[in-house]
Amino acid sequence: MSEALELFAVMMAVMLPVSLIVFINQYFKYKSSVHKKLGALHDEISQQSTAELELEVAALKERIVVLERIVTDRGFELDSKISNL
Repeated sequence: MSEALELFAVMMAVMLPVSLIVFINQYFKYKSSVHKKLGALHDEISQQSTAELELEVAALKERIVVLERIVTDRGFELDSKISNL
């Protein structure tokens, strides 16, 4: 029976480090893949928010053009002079 125990001890001495190396290797592969996916999601969110902000800036520029046209219109000046009288 002691031979079986010695054989078991030798097998454990060999298999535990091998198992540990495999586990560590798999862990770092998983961590790397999660990091890549997270980076891709971050980039996608950044691009979407940039596009939304560009649309909002374009809309605001259009509103400014309209407001400038209203303020510089001669009819607006006349209306304001009449209302001041």
